[in-house]
Amino acid sequence: MGCLHSYMPLLTMVLVQLGYAGMNIISKLAMDSGMKPEVIVTYRQIFATVAIAPFAYFLERGVRPKLTKDILRDILTCSICGATLNQFLYFLGLKYSTPTIACAINNTLPAITFILAVPFGLETVGIRNRAGQAKVVGTVVCVGGAMLLSFYNGSALEVPPSGIHWTYAQQLGHQSSSKASVLGALLVIASCVSWAVWFIIQARFPHT
Repeated sequence: MGCLHSYMPLLTMVLVQLGYAGMNIISKLAMDSGMKPEVIVTYRQIFATVAIAPFAYFLERGVRPKLTKDILRDILTCSICGATLNQFLYFLGLKYSTPTIACAINNTLPAITFILAVPFGLETVGIRNRAGQAKVVGTVVCVGGAMLLSFYNGSALEVPPSGIHWTYAQQLGHQSSSKASVLGALLVIASCVSWAVWFIIQARFPHT
C-alpha cells in the first residue's frame, strides 16, 4: 500500500497526459467535422463553470478575499491570458496542425515560462553553477526538440495497420493531414506564451 501511495503522483500525471491526448484527438475530429475553435472554447468554459462553481461556492465562500479593483483587474488579466487567449490560440493551432504537433509544442511551456520569468525576477539563471547550467541546457533541448518535431518533414514511418477501424475518423484524418502547416505550430507557441504569462501573473499576484 505504501509503495502504491508513492507512485500515485506519477500515475496521476500519466492519466492527465492520457486525458490531454484524448482531448486533442477528439477536438481535432470535431473541428475537422465543421466545429469552430471558438465554439469548443465556449463549451469548455460553460461546462467547467457548471462543474466547478458549486465547489467554489460551498467550500471557498468563507475564505474569499474582498473584491477590490486590483483583484478584479488581476482576475480579468488572468481570464484573458489563461482561459480565453490561451485556449483559443491552442485550438486554432490544433485546427491547422495535428494532435501530435500540438502536444509536442505544448511541452515547451516550462521553457517559455522560465524565459519569461527571468526578467520579472521570479527565476534566476545562475549560469556559473550547475543548477543554472542545467536550466539553460534543459530550456534549449526542450524548445529545440519541439521545434524539430514540428517543422521537420522527413520520410513517413511504416506503421502496422490498426485493428480498430473507425471510418468516420479515418476519412477526417485524410482530409486534415494536408492542412498541417507552420501556421498551426506558431499558433500553439503563441498559446504557450499566453499560458506562461498566466503563470507569471499568478506568481506576482498571489491573491488572484
